[in-house]
Amino acid sequence: MTERRGRGRPRETDADTSAAIARVALRLFAAHGFEATSLREIANAAGVDVALISYRFGGKAGLWKSIVSQAGADLREALERALGDDCTASARQRFDMSARAFLAFLLDRPEMPRLLLRDITIDSERSQWLLENLSQPLHAHFFELAQAVADAQEEAPTHLQFRVANFVYSAASTVARRDRLVALVGGMAADSTFTAALEEVLVEGLLAP
Repeated sequence: MTERRGRGRPRETDADTSAAIARVALRLFAAHGFEATSLREIANAAGVDVALISYRFGGKAGLWKSIVSQAGADLREALERALGDDCTASARQRFDMSARAFLAFLLDRPEMPRLLLRDITIDSERSQWLLENLSQPLHAHFFELAQAVADAQEEAPTHLQFRVANFVYSAASTVARRDRLVALVGGMAADSTFTAALEEVLVEGLLAP
């Protein structure tokens, strides 16, 4: 026998509630920093009991790790989707597709680079966790693609590892500080203009000898 759904809004699931808490926490962490944001503030903004956050995530650090882990999983999926199954793409085309997908991901979720830049520059357990669980895998992904490009060129680019690391951090920093850059540089307010400039500066010249 099929259970009939009552009138009104569908009942919110545990996953819906956890996702809502994570969205609120991301916004507050990005705006004020991890240390300056309390669980009570997050709970009040999300409309839940503070004890529920500790139960679901194991505390504020667990909530932070959950947010970053989910973002990392979403990013990996976006990068894999960008590369697809096209076996005819050149090494340079594969690098460019992946780099542009990375930029698009950051531009679509500017709170993430703001949150990450607050913590990656602090000598803390969170900084080390970010390095091991997000920065190093991301660097390895782009370095493998960049090395394939370098191997196909007559003249390999110098300091390839450094170039790749600089691309990853520069992309996050530029997106996180977009408002300041737009205020400093005229004619960059439109999304299309900002994105085009970001791709030209950070991607197109990255692997030149």
